[in-house]
Amino acid sequence: MPLWIVSTPIGTLGDASPRMREVLGQAAVVLCEDTRTTRKLLTALEVPAPPLVALHAHNESERAEDAAARAAVEDVALVSDAGTPGVSDPGSAVVAACLARGVEIRSVPGPSALAAALAASGMPVAPSTFLGFPPRKGRDGWCAEALRRPETLVCYEAPGRIADLFRRLAAVDGSREAVLCRELSKRFEEVVRDTLAGQAQRWSEAERVRGECVVVIGPGTGGATVSTDDAALEDGASLKDVASVLAGRWGTPKRDAYQALLALDRTMRDGQDG
Repeated sequence: MPLWIVSTPIGTLGDASPRMREVLGQAAVVLCEDTRTTRKLLTALEVPAPPLVALHAHNESERAEDAAARAAVEDVALVSDAGTPGVSDPGSAVVAACLARGVEIRSVPGPSALAAALAASGMPVAPSTFLGFPPRKGRDGWCAEALRRPETLVCYEAPGRIADLFRRLAAVDGSREAVLCRELSKRFEEVVRDTLAGQAQRWSEAERVRGECVVVIGPGTGGATVSTDDAALEDGASLKDVASVLAGRWGTPKRDAYQALLALDRTMRDGQDG
C-alpha cells in the first residue's frame, strides 16, 4: 500500500484536481497539519472525509514510524494545510520512515507556492535555492549568508515580518533584484518587483501587509559585499556599536553581546599587560 503525498490548493478551491479528490476520498486515513483546516477543505470539495490524524511540526518525529507502519498495510494520504507537503511544511520525516520500510511513495502533484512564485518572478529558475523561512533570531547573519549565494534565492516569510526581512537584506546588498509574491492564487494576488532597497522602502511604509508571502531574490555576484553594519565595524566604532551589530547577528540581547565584548576586551588587555 502506498503513502500518497497530496498537494492541496494554496488559496483557490478551483485548483483542486480530480485526482486529488479521488485519492483523499479513498484513503484509509489522512495525515494533516490541522484536522480542522483539512476537514473544512474536504467539506467544501464535497469529498467524503476519512479519519483525520494530526501530524504537524511538533509531533512529526514521534508519529513518523507509526504513520509508516500504517502505510505498509493501507492507503495513507499526507497533506499540509496548503500546497505540497514536505516542501516547507511537515512530511519529510514520514516519507523517510516509509522509504526505510520499503513502503511505496506516490505523489499527487498540484499547487505549490514555491513553484508558483518562481514562475511568476521572471527570475532564472536554474540554479535556484529554497531557503525555507528565515529564523526569528540571528536574522542579520542569515541575510548576509544568503546573499553570498550567486543563484536565485527563494524564501517564505510571515506578513508581519516581511518589512523587517527586506530591511535587513537591503543592508547587505540593496541593489539586488527581488520579487515579492503575495496571496498567490487568491483574490488579492500581487507580484511586486524592485531592488531590495526599493522593497525595503515600499513595505516599511505599508500600513499592514496581509497574506502569505514568498520572496524571490534574483542572481547576484556572490561576492562579499560590505553592509553598512560591517562598515561601522571597520570605522573604529565603539564597543556598544559593535555589540549592537553582533547582537543582531548572534540573535542575543545587546546587553549580553556587550558584556561578552567587555570580557574579551579585558582578556586581551590582560594578555598585553602580561
